[in-house]
Amino acid sequence: MKLFGHGKKVTDSAAPATAPAESQKQQMSTAQAVIHSTATVEPADVKKNEHVSVPNPVASEDAYQKLTTKREQLEKHVNQLNQQYGDARNELRSQLLTEKDYLRAQSRTVNHDYDKLAKQRDADFEVFSQLQDRRNKVAAKQQQLAASLNETKQRFAEQSTILAKMKAQSVQIAKQRERLDKQEHKLLNELGQQGNLNSLMEEIDAKRKQISDINVHDHELEQAEDGMNQDIVKQEKAVATLNKQVSVQEQASSNDDATADLQKQLAAIDKQLSQQQDKLTSDDDKLKAAKREKANLAEQFQQLTDLMKFYFSSTKLIDNFQFDPSHHYVFYSNTLIPLNQLSEQNGLEIIDHLFDKTDAHFDVLTTDFNRELSEIWDSYQHSGVVHHAGRVINPYLDFQRDAGTQQHADVALPLDQSQDWQVNAGTEEQPEMIRSASGKQSVTLQYRADRSLESVKYFQNDKLFKMAIYDQQNVLVATQYVDPRDAKHAASEIYYRPDHSVALEKVFFEDHVVVQTTDAGKTVERTFETEDDYYAWWIKAHALTRPEDALIIDTETPYFEQLLNDDDRRFELIPLITTVDNKALIEQLVADDSPVNNMIVSDESVHQAILKQLKRDMHIMVLDPSGVTNEKAKAATIKTRIYIPKVS
Repeated sequence: MKLFGHGKKVTDSAAPATAPAESQKQQMSTAQAVIHSTATVEPADVKKNEHVSVPNPVASEDAYQKLTTKREQLEKHVNQLNQQYGDARNELRSQLLTEKDYLRAQSRTVNHDYDKLAKQRDADFEVFSQLQDRRNKVAAKQQQLAASLNETKQRFAEQSTILAKMKAQSVQIAKQRERLDKQEHKLLNELGQQGNLNSLMEEIDAKRKQISDINVHDHELEQAEDGMNQDIVKQEKAVATLNKQVSVQEQASSNDDATADLQKQLAAIDKQLSQQQDKLTSDDDKLKAAKREKANLAEQFQQLTDLMKFYFSSTKLIDNFQFDPSHHYVFYSNTLIPLNQLSEQNGLEIIDHLFDKTDAHFDVLTTDFNRELSEIWDSYQHSGVVHHAGRVINPYLDFQRDAGTQQHADVALPLDQSQDWQVNAGTEEQPEMIRSASGKQSVTLQYRADRSLESVKYFQNDKLFKMAIYDQQNVLVATQYVDPRDAKHAASEIYYRPDHSVALEKVFFEDHVVVQTTDAGKTVERTFETEDDYYAWWIKAHALTRPEDALIIDTETPYFEQLLNDDDRRFELIPLITTVDNKALIEQLVADDSPVNNMIVSDESVHQAILKQLKRDMHIMVLDPSGVTNEKAKAATIKTRIYIPKVS
């Protein structure tokens, strides 16, 4: 696109060649007109000088040359501006994509963290609910224990009230009897004072009748009083019994271990509830902050989208993937084959050439066990197979990371000293075969060219049952135990640290393998059902743990999809795509929510297949733009070799 003009250069030959002649003709016409108008006044010899005012043709050509030169300078300047504009647009496109990739990565991280926070909040709330349920149950038990005491106290209070009422009734009866007694004595006194009984018979009979009624009423009251007193005695006993029960229950409640334990439980639960409430408050604050961060990222993402639409009329931009020197790139190859077995152009060399005109470097990550891995890598670097690679990363080499500082040491073979061992081959200091006096046990030893111990095979009745592998410092690296049912297969493998502690153990079964990692304290840390699970975990947990780490890995690697879908992965995954046969995987890689921002494709055919499915922006690097692939080189990059010698 040319913003400032088409930039076509017009040469001198394209200029109008007749311009000077036409100018001369025009000037001659003007001169002739003047001559005619002055014919009657000018001398006759004026016609002889009528061409004196005509411009010089050479001077006119020089003026036009200046104009064309100026135009050519302007065209050159416009072309330069167009070039700068194109470069600026390309740089702007790359910058927008880089920013968008960064925001997309940040968004994935924030969304992942938000999901983790939400799950943590749910888990904390579940704990809070469980604590609340526990508290309610303990409180219910405490209330149940207190309910019996409260019931007894209530009964005691009720019976005490009844007793008080009964005593009050008894007092009233006593008072009534006392009044009746006084009335009786008064009437008797009045009868005793009567002088003439005959005259007063009627009055006397009336008073006697009153006395009789009083006695009857008194008798009734006496009986009621006796009954009441008996009831009072019973009630007093009942109240006394209840009072004793209250005292006993109160004392038991204050001294009972169960009650004290419940009180302690309640206090502990209340403390945990308070702490859990603080956690929930903290979770809510973190979730609010994460929501704000998500909103900010969405706003920034929309701003970039608007800029893309403004400058490029599209939000789907494809850019060349370029290595960033601030990143730590790592190329995955399951193994490194010896230098003398390399093809003319192997996959590692192809990757190395990608870094030729950059300031970036890369490391190589392998996962196969290879006792000669360090030596092979040194040969790669010294022979110029790689120029931009720094080091090789390997889980088994990681176990021996401190062994390189050790000096060559003598090896003490773990043999039964009660046997009379004899050297059958080699020397006493470096035997190649030793055998017990009984002949049932034998050991063969293999050495490297520098005479460092390479491996030791142990035989029982001429049957191999284990093999020990050593590095160049004579440090024990691994031990392989032979399956007694099938001598062609291993039953287990043990890998050691330089201090001889077990770092990793593999146990082989008919249909699967179990891998266990062990810490220095001989405690099993983790167990894996497959070797691929272990390698994927080790890459994520040990090899590549930083956001600036970037792993270039073939999509056909067994655990590629496991790494792709791992939300806890902190490093960038750069797929190396050599085929589009796995359509579901390709769709996942180019989807809007894909975690992939950069990819490397093997050739132009794969490139075009990817472009047809892309609905988002992407950085893509093509290994072979011509479309010609080196099948032999590809086979070399995925070839697997196990360098633990298997039982023959």
